[in-house]
Amino acid sequence: MADTLTKENRDKLKKLGYAVDLLEEDSRRIQEYDFRSPRRFTRDNVRLLNGVYDCFAKTFANKLSGLFRIPVQVDLLSVKEGQYGDFSREVGSRVVMPIIETKMKEGTEYVTNHFAISFPTEVVHYVVNRLLGGDEGAVREDHDFTELELNLIKNFVLVNVTPIIEVAWSSYIDVITTCTGIVLSPGLNKYFSSDLPILNIEFEIVIASITKKFSVCMSFDLLESIFRNFGNRFMGLADDSKSKQKKSLMLEHIKESEVDVSVVLGKTELELGDILALHTGDIVMLDSFTDSSVKVIIKGKDWFSGKIGLYRGRRAVKVTELL
Repeated sequence: MADTLTKENRDKLKKLGYAVDLLEEDSRRIQEYDFRSPRRFTRDNVRLLNGVYDCFAKTFANKLSGLFRIPVQVDLLSVKEGQYGDFSREVGSRVVMPIIETKMKEGTEYVTNHFAISFPTEVVHYVVNRLLGGDEGAVREDHDFTELELNLIKNFVLVNVTPIIEVAWSSYIDVITTCTGIVLSPGLNKYFSSDLPILNIEFEIVIASITKKFSVCMSFDLLESIFRNFGNRFMGLADDSKSKQKKSLMLEHIKESEVDVSVVLGKTELELGDILALHTGDIVMLDSFTDSSVKVIIKGKDWFSGKIGLYRGRRAVKVTELL
């Protein structure tokens, strides 16, 4: 099927009363979403992301509460679009950023992408201290992380964070995640350029006496891959093949519609008295001659003109002109 309906077909469908603008996008009024550019998320997309990461926040809080045996609160604050350069300047240097690799199946192949989680150093120092057997009041924040501590952080993310992310997304997609490394300087993250469009999912965590914000930073490439896996539930992405498939499906349904087709041999005007006086065998003169064209009428509107004839022993009309 062609990308767009021809003017002739559009006119035909309009005559039949169909909403042609549902079959074909009007570039003057409708703009396809492009997730490579900021400010292009639909409300459905944002609503779904809020649901996914609200589930993550609650599960993560329960996990930490059970691990450290203290009340932990994690709340989703916002889902914001922007660029990675602005994000890295906002979080500053006092963060620890685990890099998460994702694998999602598209067709017969797995597509690999990355996103990052930005934890404040105060929260990470507390976690490391507790994992190493320290108490709540013995947190040190004035030293750099050792190689042992960085490995401990990576393992903590693998065991306690990435599985929760997979569970949060499991109602929508199957994704495999793993922590591939730890970045201590957001500006030196090799997976994200400063002008890369990203989605910043911001949380607030309250653990012991610490109240801080942390973020999940996702690139638009990853989001494109995620939403493509949703199929037809979310139409925000500009997927040309799905758009053509949708048009073809709608046209196939229209083709199954039944319409009344009438052929008018001619017309005349009679007084009511003459009509009431008509009997079997009377002849009514029409305004057309025997060799005149007839009109083919569809749903009360003139569509074609044609010639009366025979086809396979039955009366038929040969279409000669589109009106």
